[in-house]
Amino acid sequence: MQKENQEKLQCPECESTNIRFRFKVNTKEKNNAYANVTEEMQCASCFMDIPANVFIYNTDDEIEENKKIWQSFYKPEHLKVAAQCSRCSQYYWQIEKQLSDINITSPDIFYQTYDTKGSGGKMVCRLCDPEAFKNNKQ
Repeated sequence: MQKENQEKLQCPECESTNIRFRFKVNTKEKNNAYANVTEEMQCASCFMDIPANVFIYNTDDEIEENKKIWQSFYKPEHLKVAAQCSRCSQYYWQIEKQLSDINITSPDIFYQTYDTKGSGGKMVCRLCDPEAFKNNKQ
């Protein structure tokens, strides 16, 4: 009987070895850190979406290198574009973590307000306006 190769996982942000899910991404922006990222994993502990190439490791030597790559290369770009609440200024992973702590696992964590002047709406999270999500109790 052949032993199945199991991927070794470790979040470069918090060192958790568990993921919530993994997903394919299609980066339209070809001139940033994420240009060659095709897959991300959401950490089950810190809730950050991390490129799979720095979440998966083959040897223990790669763990520290993956952390350095995440901190210096990917994370600064991620912080520039990550969804953030306009009221509390928390990022999506902080909001998802707090919602998980109170057993709310819905993917609906934001709504967007509308601006009639055309400058785009603002994101408001479920923590700041729970009433707006009362029909979605997941």
